[in-house]
Amino acid sequence: MSGLLSIAKSGLDSSKKAIQTTGHNIANANTDGYSRQRVDQTTGTPIRNSGLIMGTGSRVRGVNRVEENTLEKRLEGAISENEYFKERLLQLEQTQEIFNEIENDGLNKVLNNFFNSFRQLSSQPENETLRSIVRDNAKLVCNDFNRIKESLNAISHGIDNKISAEVVDINLTIEHLANINKKIAILESNNEEVGDLRDQRDEGVRKLSENFKIHTFFDNRGNFAINADGVGTLVSAGQFIKLQANKQSKSKSGNNMAGSVELFLEGRPSTAISKKFHQGKINALFKVRNADVKEFQDKIDLIAYTFAKSVNAIHKKGYANKNIHMDINNNPIEKSDQGPISNINFFKEVNSIDDAANNITLSREIKSDLRNIVTALGPNGPGDNRVSLAISKLQHEKLMNNRTATIEEIFLQSIGKVGLSAGKARLESEQSYGLIAQTKALKERITGVSLDEEAANLIKYQHAYAASAKVMKTAEEMFQTLLGIKR
Repeated sequence: MSGLLSIAKSGLDSSKKAIQTTGHNIANANTDGYSRQRVDQTTGTPIRNSGLIMGTGSRVRGVNRVEENTLEKRLEGAISENEYFKERLLQLEQTQEIFNEIENDGLNKVLNNFFNSFRQLSSQPENETLRSIVRDNAKLVCNDFNRIKESLNAISHGIDNKISAEVVDINLTIEHLANINKKIAILESNNEEVGDLRDQRDEGVRKLSENFKIHTFFDNRGNFAINADGVGTLVSAGQFIKLQANKQSKSKSGNNMAGSVELFLEGRPSTAISKKFHQGKINALFKVRNADVKEFQDKIDLIAYTFAKSVNAIHKKGYANKNIHMDINNNPIEKSDQGPISNINFFKEVNSIDDAANNITLSREIKSDLRNIVTALGPNGPGDNRVSLAISKLQHEKLMNNRTATIEEIFLQSIGKVGLSAGKARLESEQSYGLIAQTKALKERITGVSLDEEAANLIKYQHAYAASAKVMKTAEEMFQTLLGIKR
């Protein structure tokens, strides 16, 4: 009789655990990242009684989480790819914003105005007002070169700040995952349930994969480990290693800017790992900073350097609009009270391409005296316009790219390249997001909670519980019958 009571009790316990697990599933039907759980129920160990093998009821071997590791890894990869394109698009769109005024008063227009003002001056070399317009347009050119370079530098510094902020979040996630590994190990050693903790770990892994491509695996000791592709192991069981963002000197930076951030493994400051990450936000940020933005920084510096050098080379050949004294051999005489009469730079001498767009400015001579704006190739030539005309023609001369392109063509090509890169990143971001949605939907069908299914299970386990209770009641009645016979 005791065996029958024991069987009934095992049925009650199993059904109760199944109802409890079903209730837990229903309660978390709308919890992000939750994987439904199932009771692993099996028969009790049979015994021999009077020469017969008798069953002993049921037992709960454990509560298992429904998993789909292949889809989980695919989802992690899709997240890394999508975050890469999203972050790349965001930064490229900020770069594009610098040139949004191109149709109004952007660099292309102010350069055209500068050359046109010299063209107008060539028609009236003695006109003081036109000289003032030339100087004003030249100031606008310098200001716009400065604005573009400063804006590009600001984007690079903004990326540095974002990398530093991301590293703080990454390190918190890494430490969190290591702590979860510890908790899981402790609970598993006591045969306790860890399904919810595994869900939390998967959520942490997905969050980490937003920053770079990762690979998860169990090592030969059964420890859960997380590798950053190209970098190495960041988490193994309860052990972890953090990332560190350090500012570098100009020579050690990846974009030739002092104070730029590079990434290192904590405690290993000698070897930068910035270029080793694949996909994710981190790779996108470094690629935009070190490739896209730097390419435009270098290009705008080269344009500014070429422009200033070319204008100066022609301007220095002529003579200022002054009454220049001549010696007996008809050579010009320079007098201290007159100031310079020739070899005058229009722009301050730019000695290096590096940071030329930031350094370009009018020369001291042009700022101080409009007469120093040269139009004549020879001294005392009031109607001579050869220098001003030659400067105006620089607009259409092929000065760039081994003398195969004009300044305007190179500038517009660079802007177009940024636009094409942003458009491509936008398209790939949309496609990769579609892959995430598809993978999530497929994974949800396999591991997610179906309220219809859980409701059906609840009725099934409720009936099983009631049936087990009835068996117990029957056993009790049988026991009472036996006691009554003995009386």
